[in-house]
Amino acid sequence: MKKEEILEYQQNYVNWLDSLQDLPEEKALAPYKEGKWSPNEIVMHLGEWDRFTLEQRIPNMREGEKFESFPNFEAFNEKAAARAHEQTFKETLSYAKQQRQSIIEHLQAIDEIEWDKVFYIGEHEVSIRSYFTDFIDHDNHHKKQILHK
Repeated sequence: MKKEEILEYQQNYVNWLDSLQDLPEEKALAPYKEGKWSPNEIVMHLGEWDRFTLEQRIPNMREGEKFESFPNFEAFNEKAAARAHEQTFKETLSYAKQQRQSIIEHLQAIDEIEWDKVFYIGEHEVSIRSYFTDFIDHDNHHKKQILHK
């Protein structure tokens, strides 16, 4: 994907978050399927991974940089779900939107020539382009869960 396409997707994601403002609170807090997360938990999960990316990844996404592997997914996701329980869906939407808008601002500032330079997460070769292409797949997986509730 081109930088512009990734940025366009990111803005569409923010617009999608805005569209969820109309979801009634009782539906937002109910699991989308038995034993699964609620839309509130899903959106917080996405917002928390955005925060992680902003704090732990974007500042050092440079050629040759070596990052530790991702944190324990299960523990990270449980914390995100617990945080969702502490606030309303509208608060979660606002938080997630703020995180993603910050990502957009950072990505806009990165020169296109930097987007394909390789850095490492654990043993995996990654570039800004591949990282955010995977990001889109992750977002879409969770968007489908909410849309098919």
